[in-house]
Amino acid sequence: MIIAGIIACFLLAALPTRAHPVHATFSEAAWNPKTRSIEVALRIRSVDLEKTLSKGQVKAIDLKKSDGVDSLIQAYLGKTFTIILPDRKQLKPKWSGKEVGLVNTWLYFEFPLKDGLSPDNCSINNTLFFNAFEGQRNVIEFSNGNARKILTFSGKTRIHALDK
Repeated sequence: MIIAGIIACFLLAALPTRAHPVHATFSEAAWNPKTRSIEVALRIRSVDLEKTLSKGQVKAIDLKKSDGVDSLIQAYLGKTFTIILPDRKQLKPKWSGKEVGLVNTWLYFEFPLKDGLSPDNCSINNTLFFNAFEGQRNVIEFSNGNARKILTFSGKTRIHALDK
């Protein structure tokens, strides 16, 4: 009986599981009043970014080895991660750099705001990977002084106000 139980456990463990892959990004964004800029650190799965950037390319993109990868990332961010100004114009990110890890890549960029503008009258648009992965979720932890808020983006929610 014990042997049959052990065999049953091994057989159940060998069955393929149908786990749904999780597709999510996480960002830390903070208003820096000295530089008048919203500074962003974005953690993204390296394999997801490579897959997305490779679409329409002759060769698959390797974040560490491919030429021109920073330009591809900047172009993608300019379409999918923007600040919406009060006049409805979209502000594209100003690139700072990246750190490529084995599993995750950190992207660093900022949104300098002109005099008279503050995050309180702007919104943020984050549609990273919405066209690539079903169920994609993007989370931003935004801080402005002592105020902190968590912004969650999904297929239905693509824009959030940055007011306190």
